[in-house]
Amino acid sequence: MRLRRLPQPQAGRRPDTARAVTGQYLLSPAAQADLEQIWDYTYDRWGVDQADYYLRELQHAVNSIAENPGIGRACDEIRPGYRKLAAGSHTLFYQVTEDGIVDVVRILHQRMDVDRHL
Repeated sequence: MRLRRLPQPQAGRRPDTARAVTGQYLLSPAAQADLEQIWDYTYDRWGVDQADYYLRELQHAVNSIAENPGIGRACDEIRPGYRKLAAGSHTLFYQVTEDGIVDVVRILHQRMDVDRHL
């Protein structure tokens, strides 16, 4: 898994003191593979510009989660401690570690069988 560090909040923004670490996240190998497959599929259907645009949108969602982990909805019925956030036609599934680092587990199309893929 890759640990990523996002830019620090701009001056004047109130830091989120509820987290030990601000803006850090991990992409699981499965989530990284999901992103690659999403890009490939989008490229095949709509071309490079749309594939790049959509991947940026998903990355923006990951960044939003990293900055504010509580933004997603709890989905303990799927897996205890998991949260989810819809982004485009996909849903990001993640959990927050004890250190406050967001662990993005999977990025699944909304039509996929979640129980089968998590």
